[in-house]
Amino acid sequence: MKEGSGPKQKLSRRRLLQVSIAGAVVASTGVVASCMTSPPAARGTGTTPKRVARYQDSPNRGRRCGGCTHFLEPNGCEIVAGEISPNGWCRFHEPRPA
Repeated sequence: MKEGSGPKQKLSRRRLLQVSIAGAVVASTGVVASCMTSPPAARGTGTTPKRVARYQDSPNRGRRCGGCTHFLEPNGCEIVAGEISPNGWCRFHEPRPA
């Protein structure tokens, strides 16, 4: 009978570490994969309150939500919570690339 193939096999410290590390890698891979395959957040589900974002319903020096990278048609925002006017503005305004 080969060493390590019997039911009364001794478990060395080295083998215990190898099995533990392998188990940890497999477990963490599953967690990462589940995070990456979760459904994307619904559009327009920003969580920052309008007050904190200093949101206003009018443009600021020609900058408006309709021209921002965070604006989601027809009236949402990736950052700011609630209904957003395309003519509004907030401190998170980031112009769309030309």
